[in-house]
Amino acid sequence: MARRGGDCGRQVVVSVVGVSGGEREKGVTGVGKSCLCNRFTRPQADNYHVDHISVLSQTDFSGRVVNNDHFLYWGETTRVSEDSVDYTFQIIEQTEFIDDASFMPFKAGKMDPYIKRCCQTKITSAEKLMYICKNQLGIEKEYEQKVLPDGKLNIDGFLCIFDVSQVPNRSLERMVELTAAILLNCVKTKRPVVLVTTKNDEANEMYVKEAEKLASRKEFKGNIPLVETSSHEIVNVETAFMTVAQLVERNRGRVRILPFYEASRHRKELLDVATDAYLRLVRSAITDYRALWSSSSKKLAHSPDFLAYIDLLGMDSAAKLFRRHTRKLKDEFLQRKVEGYMDLLPSILREFFPNLRSLQDGEWLTIQQRISEHLDFERYFLRCHEDLPWSENLDLLDSPDSRIPFDVLDSNEAETVFKNHVNALQAELEMR
Repeated sequence: MARRGGDCGRQVVVSVVGVSGGEREKGVTGVGKSCLCNRFTRPQADNYHVDHISVLSQTDFSGRVVNNDHFLYWGETTRVSEDSVDYTFQIIEQTEFIDDASFMPFKAGKMDPYIKRCCQTKITSAEKLMYICKNQLGIEKEYEQKVLPDGKLNIDGFLCIFDVSQVPNRSLERMVELTAAILLNCVKTKRPVVLVTTKNDEANEMYVKEAEKLASRKEFKGNIPLVETSSHEIVNVETAFMTVAQLVERNRGRVRILPFYEASRHRKELLDVATDAYLRLVRSAITDYRALWSSSSKKLAHSPDFLAYIDLLGMDSAAKLFRRHTRKLKDEFLQRKVEGYMDLLPSILREFFPNLRSLQDGEWLTIQQRISEHLDFERYFLRCHEDLPWSENLDLLDSPDSRIPFDVLDSNEAETVFKNHVNALQAELEMR
């Protein structure tokens, strides 16, 4: 039973379990336990890591984060249910760490097989630190340090992970067999169990059907809910944990579990709204193509729309959209510059080449060469640095000088102006 916290809140300890071990058991990648825990305990986009620990040195295994255990303590996080109850979750991930020297599981006291050990309901580890990310190992003091409270926890419920993506060197039959054994052992503890499918954004239909069959097996008596998730896309992650929490609170209503496709659509709508709001903010606040992200992000940081976008999609994504916007501003600025130059070019061509005879039937490339050799070239044109296009020359772009950069004549617009000049001269000749 969940313990009551202050102000009518609930405290729930959840153990996340699922096929673990070496490549023979889980294939070339894990089933997604760490990513699920990461997304739930630290949901902000910039706090999400896709690469977590499984193969370790002896030093890292003995450090205070792993602490010679085959489980991780992910800390605690609070969520509010639909009926306004605060749930404070403490999260344990049961895994199996591999020695990078022998590529065998580390020895850690009395070692039961994972399928039995992962279902233990009493967790003890003195002075064990909360896990944040793999880079934390060896430099723990540079990260937030939270200790497993009193060095022990009692598990209230389980999330059993089943990866529905197809992974090299992983047998579906073996995956089903091991997961079924884990589920049976979890059920024997008389704690609530939720079957959580992961990586549904890369789902293989055969794996999805096997997970559905697994949850509906006769021996589970319909007591194991199935939640379809994607940690990468943040779909149904909170639903999985809230489902087990409300199963622990037997007297409370169940969370509504949406199918993956529906939950994914809702998530996309949320991201679209946040993205539109952020883009509107950037367009209104940033009007100079020379704006820099380093200073502009500080200016934007006071806006709720900016903070909401960062929370959902991260700083790198925000910077990418910002730079796309400033590139668009620069393109528009350059287009206006070119249009201004094109307004000047007809009269210059008229002065340099007043009739068809002066053109000498020259093509545009030949005419450009003759322009560069003209006595009045410097009056109307600027020679550009060979290694720096005019569009990248900030001194030129900021200059009030109205002369035309010579390499602007390489543009299609300039060639069109030239052709119009030739047509006009031909029309004048025909009218005589």
